[in-house]
Amino acid sequence: MNGLKQAMINIALTFSILFVLYLTMIPHGLIGTGNWHGGPVHHFNVNMNPLHLFDDFRSASMKYFIIDDLGNVLLFLPFGYMLTLKYPYFKFLHLVFMGALFSSIIECIQLFLPNRTTDINDVILNTIGTVAGYLLFRFVEKDEEKQQVNKRSDHSV
Repeated sequence: MNGLKQAMINIALTFSILFVLYLTMIPHGLIGTGNWHGGPVHHFNVNMNPLHLFDDFRSASMKYFIIDDLGNVLLFLPFGYMLTLKYPYFKFLHLVFMGALFSSIIECIQLFLPNRTTDINDVILNTIGTVAGYLLFRFVEKDEEKQQVNKRSDHSV
C-alpha cells in the first residue's frame, strides 16, 4: 500500500473515531444524544439490562428507534469499515472485540460526565455497527476482486 493511500486511511479512521467521540461525549439534543428536554440530568442514568433493547423496539416511537437505536449502529459503521481497511489481517473476532472495547470505554467515561447516560444496549448496538462496517468492507472487497477478474478475462479474449 502506498504512503498516500495509507495516510488517507489513517486520516479517515481518525476522523471516524473523533466523530464518534464528539457525538457521544457532548450532549446534542437535536440528534437525540443527551437530554431530549435540554435541561440538566441530575442523576446517574445507567441501564445494565440488555433485554431493555427489546422494550425499545416494542414501545419506542419510530423517531426514537431511528435516532437512538439505528443511530448507534450507523455511528460505528465507518469505524468498523476503516478499521478493517487499515488492518485487513484482523480476524473477525478481533474486530468485534475492538468495537466492543471502544464502545465500552465511551460508556464508562459517560458515567462521569454530566447529562450523559450509560447503557449496555449502546455497547451492543455499537458493536453491531462495527461488525456491519466489517461486513460492508468484505462485500466491497469481494466485488472489487470480481471486477478485476472480469477485466482480466475481457483482456485475455
